[in-house]
Amino acid sequence: MAQLAQQTVHVRVNGRSEELPFAQLGIAQNSTDSQFKDAVARYLDLPTDSLTDHVIVRTTQAIIIRPEALYG
Repeated sequence: MAQLAQQTVHVRVNGRSEELPFAQLGIAQNSTDSQFKDAVARYLDLPTDSLTDHVIVRTTQAIIIRPEALYG
């Protein structure tokens, strides 16, 4: 997987967007989805299960944690 240029996680939660550096989260690019969600929840002082319904999108440019998109 290509190395991320800025090493940040883009997070959309509770109507707000955040860019969180990997270093502050204590995680690496190859962390599991569960590790990302747990680290972000801890950092944002949220209950550990608050990101259960969020999806993680991994691209060569970014890692994004966002609510699942529902259509219709």
